[in-house]
Amino acid sequence: MRLVRSVIIVGGGSAGWLAALVLSTHCPFLTIKLVRPRKHEPVGVGESTQTDFLRLLGAARIDLKDFYTSCDATIKCGIYYEDWNRIGEHYWHPFSGLALTGSYTAAHHYQQLILADPERYTHESYYSAVHVSYEACVKRKQVAPEAAVALHVDALKITDYFQRYLRQVEVLEADAVDVETADGEVSALVLDGRKESADLYVDCTGFGRAVFKRVATPDIMRYEANVNRAVAASVPYLDVDREIAPYTKAHAHENGWTWTIPLQSRIGSGYVYHGDFCTRDEAERRFREYWGVERMRNVEVRHISFDSSTLRNPWERNVVTVGLSAGFIEPLEATGLNWTITSADLLAQLLGARYYDEDVRAKYNASMLGYIYDVQDFVDVHYKLSARRDSEFWRYQTSRKYPERLELRLELYADEMPSDLNRLKTFPWAFNEVSWLDILNAYRFKYRRIDVHPVQRAQAEEALRRIAAAPRRGIDPRKCVPTSQARPAY
Repeated sequence: MRLVRSVIIVGGGSAGWLAALVLSTHCPFLTIKLVRPRKHEPVGVGESTQTDFLRLLGAARIDLKDFYTSCDATIKCGIYYEDWNRIGEHYWHPFSGLALTGSYTAAHHYQQLILADPERYTHESYYSAVHVSYEACVKRKQVAPEAAVALHVDALKITDYFQRYLRQVEVLEADAVDVETADGEVSALVLDGRKESADLYVDCTGFGRAVFKRVATPDIMRYEANVNRAVAASVPYLDVDREIAPYTKAHAHENGWTWTIPLQSRIGSGYVYHGDFCTRDEAERRFREYWGVERMRNVEVRHISFDSSTLRNPWERNVVTVGLSAGFIEPLEATGLNWTITSADLLAQLLGARYYDEDVRAKYNASMLGYIYDVQDFVDVHYKLSARRDSEFWRYQTSRKYPERLELRLELYADEMPSDLNRLKTFPWAFNEVSWLDILNAYRFKYRRIDVHPVQRAQAEEALRRIAAAPRRGIDPRKCVPTSQARPAY
């Protein structure tokens, strides 16, 4: 057993500062230091978050209005998908409270209605029937006040903001960081010749895993990435009133997809692709054409290669990996910052007893494995089930072999529908059962008829009536600032 009174976080990007925010918020007994290089060049084109980000800000007692203004933030109610299943089609994945209403929700019932009467109930009408946010967000590009929300933020500005806010975290700058070990563990960090030590080290150094690799050989889990390259930039608005929207947009193309993250002053965007199907020059050309050659004439772009590897055991010895050090899948579904917060949250929970041992490490690693598999499966389904066959990229994605785990999962969902009854709750799942229903609906996923208790059926029918009767209110996204993260009504 090892007592934990001090932690050193290595890495000055968003992962490092989010880890510092989580640990200082939930483990105030810790002495926390953060090591960052004097020269640091993050990508910083804009970040799309999930609802846990706002909850973290609230738990940390951060003034949301001040943060919102300082970090160029905008409201996000979900993700709008275009051309993923077929060109010309779209679908909506909102933040929703429906999964909290029971095992058989209005979303489940609507899928059963599609089976019973497909002429009256359709996959196209599912989103407007089940999610009040669809009308306001998708049709009118307004914020739905009933919806749960997250934020779009400037990645560079949030790290500056957290550094100013977390005055209790000591920042150590260094040109060179070396790691000393003893008995298979980190004994000290050597920063430009001076030594710093702690009871636990958090590696936020990205794919290099500069600290972790000194105490363990990374056990990389095999995962075949759908995409592995991106070209990204900060895109200027031409007409902010017309172009701003309360959602992240994911627009599928011949060889990949483009993300659009509208901030207050600009648009964070990137074209994601796989290097086997698209060259670097072609990707940049297509990205500039997407936004308009004239608009992009003086815009500098960045080319990014990313590793979709994940660690089987992200906590080894006295080093925990958080952020890209632990792993990454791809930008789809905004799991980057969510992965960081989930990792840091779980670590904070386990450190609440002020110690760790082998059992604590094993629990952490097993929990994160469940999370990683859920992210992989959820992302893969967007590609696997697509009806697109118009390019070599899509023909490969829709015909290649996916993990047997995903195949078995989809068989189970076809029989029973995704619900809290067939989704193990011991681990921190990344996506709830209604999120799975939303995505599978877009690909016309075929469920089987299930036996539903009359009471559950009546409750779901009443829920659909309430949703249909609810006012479709909307707020101009430029005039909407979050004040809290309350439980959403729909």
